[in-house]
Amino acid sequence: MRTIQKLVSGFAFLLSALLPTSCILDTEYDALPFDGKVMPRITGYSGVSQDTNDWMYFNLRTGEIFNLNFAGENIKEGEQKDRMDWDIAFCGYHLRTNGGTSGKGKGAVADLGYGNYENWTSVSQIPSDIEWIEDTDKDVYVTMSQKDWNRYLNENGLSLDENPWFDPNYGPQRTLTSANKLFDRAIVVAGPPMTHTPSYHTYLIRTADGEHYFKIQIISWFNEKVEIDETGGQFSYYVDELK
Repeated sequence: MRTIQKLVSGFAFLLSALLPTSCILDTEYDALPFDGKVMPRITGYSGVSQDTNDWMYFNLRTGEIFNLNFAGENIKEGEQKDRMDWDIAFCGYHLRTNGGTSGKGKGAVADLGYGNYENWTSVSQIPSDIEWIEDTDKDVYVTMSQKDWNRYLNENGLSLDENPWFDPNYGPQRTLTSANKLFDRAIVVAGPPMTHTPSYHTYLIRTADGEHYFKIQIISWFNEKVEIDETGGQFSYYVDELK
């Protein structure tokens, strides 16, 4: 996709050189810059810490971020269950809410359907029969980091040659974690080779205190605020509170 964008830009530049100035002024179609949010860093197995459960936590009510620089910086794995000062967390393309098996709060996620992000503005619009999905520890698999996989093999006396971290047919090793299975649908993952396709559904997040509601929509697996980003792993997304 990024390559196509570059080719289109090159064609536009060539066309502008051939057209009269008056025509150029009449045909400016520059895309609006992305005005949403981008994950501050890559999380998950390929993050800075090379940890399998590399979660970055967000308090949507205050704007506070935990584990901003590396896994476990403020909240170590397991400690999140007893805290009420976070609402959502990201690890790769997975999401946690402060509820269910992930936390003691009232957090959960609901699917508001495809698109229509701008149309959801008020708490009064939330259907009375909306289906809230809480976190579980039996449905979501995260990719294991090579560091953690090697540690597992050493602890169990297993051979790395016989148990490679990456399998050409199935990709890297994975393991269960506590997360929200509904939000895994926000990005459709396929491969190898790995592809990440946004569903463009709008999701509703209930905060830990059960009193605030935020809508969120994933736009891209890439950082949309930089001109070229082929690495991926930094969600570009919109998130706003329903009043």
